[in-house]
Amino acid sequence: EAFVYAESKEEEAARLQAEAEEAARKLQEEAQAKAATGQAIVDYACQFIGNPYVWGGTSLTNGADCSGFVQSVFAQFGISLPRTTWDMEQVGTPVSYEQAIAGDLILYDGHVGIYMGNGQIVNAINSARGIGILPATYTNIITIRRLI
Repeated sequence: EAFVYAESKEEEAARLQAEAEEAARKLQEEAQAKAATGQAIVDYACQFIGNPYVWGGTSLTNGADCSGFVQSVFAQFGISLPRTTWDMEQVGTPVSYEQAIAGDLILYDGHVGIYMGNGQIVNAINSARGIGILPATYTNIITIRRLI
């Protein structure tokens, strides 16, 4: 009859080290995948810079308001969002500004944009400026939400 012996301290340390390295590798892969998806969302959204702002609109080409723009961009990536900025404040996972990555939603009082990185958002600004880029801290941030 074969006996199974407990692992030595050295074997345990080696196993725990290997498990920690594997967990770190998986976290790194997940972070890279999120970053790639977030950048793809930003790249897609930026195609529509210069297009019109239309109150209540959801068309990326013919006009959208801020939440319609964000909703329509994310729909292209299979992510369903509510229609209004106030409802968008509850989706995803909250993150701090320091943790924000490309593709995160930045929500303000009655406004939303997609974080591009480097302190900027792409968003449907207003009827005078259309879809464009603003500094992410142009006004007080209510919440930042990660969907990816």
